[in-house]
Amino acid sequence: MKKLLLSLVVVATGFWANSQVICAGVSPANIVGNYVFEWADPAGGDWATPDFLTSGVSVQAELMIADDGTAGTNPQGNPISAEACSPLINDLTGKIAIIYRNTCEFGTKALNAQNAGAVGVIIVNRDNEAVGMGGGADGTSVTIPVVMISSLDGATLVAEMANGPVVMLLGNKVGVYTNDIGSSASDILIAPYAGAHSTMFDGFDLAMQMYNWGSGTQAAITVNATITDGSAATVYNETVNVPSMNTGDTTYIVTGNPVAFPRFTLASYPPGEYTLTYTLDMGVTDESDFDNVFTSKFTVNPDIISLANLDASTNLPNSTSYPKNSTTEYQTCMFYVDSNASQVGVLGVYFTPYSEDTVATPLAGEEININFYEWNDTWTDLTDPNFPANNDWFQNLNLLQFMQYYPASNAENGTSVYAPLTNPIRLVDNQRYLVCVQTLNPEIAFGYDNLTYDGNQGITAMPISPVFIDDTWYTGGWTGASAVSIGLKASPDASVGTIASIDGKAYPNPAVDVVTIDVEANGSAVLTITDISGKVVLSQNVALTNGTSDVNISSLEAGIYVFNVSFENGTSSQFNVVKR
Repeated sequence: MKKLLLSLVVVATGFWANSQVICAGVSPANIVGNYVFEWADPAGGDWATPDFLTSGVSVQAELMIADDGTAGTNPQGNPISAEACSPLINDLTGKIAIIYRNTCEFGTKALNAQNAGAVGVIIVNRDNEAVGMGGGADGTSVTIPVVMISSLDGATLVAEMANGPVVMLLGNKVGVYTNDIGSSASDILIAPYAGAHSTMFDGFDLAMQMYNWGSGTQAAITVNATITDGSAATVYNETVNVPSMNTGDTTYIVTGNPVAFPRFTLASYPPGEYTLTYTLDMGVTDESDFDNVFTSKFTVNPDIISLANLDASTNLPNSTSYPKNSTTEYQTCMFYVDSNASQVGVLGVYFTPYSEDTVATPLAGEEININFYEWNDTWTDLTDPNFPANNDWFQNLNLLQFMQYYPASNAENGTSVYAPLTNPIRLVDNQRYLVCVQTLNPEIAFGYDNLTYDGNQGITAMPISPVFIDDTWYTGGWTGASAVSIGLKASPDASVGTIASIDGKAYPNPAVDVVTIDVEANGSAVLTITDISGKVVLSQNVALTNGTSDVNISSLEAGIYVFNVSFENGTSSQFNVVKR
């Protein structure tokens, strides 16, 4: 299940392979557009569904809610009858079935809809995200398309169904219409941070991958990109002409190609919210134009660096979904690297803790760890062939600081909270960092914003928000959720200093049950020991006499551990120890 819910890294041209696959609203006008979704892919062997990667494989039909006659409502307040876990009592002939998640396998739900005449299935998740679906025992009997959408999008469609017919298109868009060009939100380059720190922000490149999905050749295509500032003044306005495109053709509008946008750069960037808009035009009426305009926002501000959008009223990272899928441990992380990083120091970390049910799992008093790492593995980018396995990317994490946070009450549930660093950290230019929040409770999640950086990851070949789930790192993070709502409170104040480092070692090394730490300092200190995944396995106070102290490590399993010795004056020492 874990690997179905998590995306492994995909990069370069292969990243764009699924872009013609859509789950799109056709009518009425207020639901038109492409929705974030996952689909039942027969390539996994547990579904017999149509292959959306084949041109023209699609279905367009009116939506209808499934009904198996079961009484009651589920925990999300939706009718249990619409979970379709038993044979349906309504006729779905020629319709796309709306089915709610919960209770039974995805394949069983879809098969019951198929047996009732449905030509497709949309499963509405219980969370505000779309996740992969295993076919289960019945998946190989399902021959109609099956997709999943988020709870919020599902609620939007169901609400509109009360007003009249709602029509959706599921599948591969190539050849469905004669005149049809487009792109997708995951195929465009947006600002590298939705919360851009004014001290460091220096513009960004723009890029897009676009397609001719129609059956006709298009020869008069233009793509415009504009950026407006907080006063609605246009600060960037560029149009490129795209060469003739035959059906199924792809064009990359990216720096270094013949067709490219100039970089967005200004003499200065006044604080405020900026809006980036891409608009595609082919000179004739586009028969499916929901994918012709794309808008994203970023806020230049003096306080926070964040992948998530900043809330207009609080100026804190926004959260719209809370993915989770752990049984023992979960870390969600923000990757950060910048050539101007040394201009600021980090004072603290914002994040959004979440419990789906605060009665069964109170958030109040829950232990949450914040880990601030230097990421020192020697990889080049996500195309580097030297690291074939996800965990191999995370062998050299230098823990700069470890903190613990305990929510004061359930009122903090789903809200952005702040954890100040014990010692502010001056960032280093071009140094890679991972800033992670961690829980050992599988019922606790952390916030993400409804903003995708898939295009940024595909073009730059750099990670965005890796996650650690039950002893495994996933470089690509969550499917459909890349904007983790972690914010770095940063300041250009020159008094913010780097944590002073002092020399240290341990002996014997490798060690068995007891190891002696030896650093160039005396007095009381805190020893934090982490494994190679960054998980804290031991934390205790130590007293150093003549710079040494004996530490019992008999409870640790064999492996490599990072020892971090921190003193009250802000100095610290870090070194590796091998436990036999």
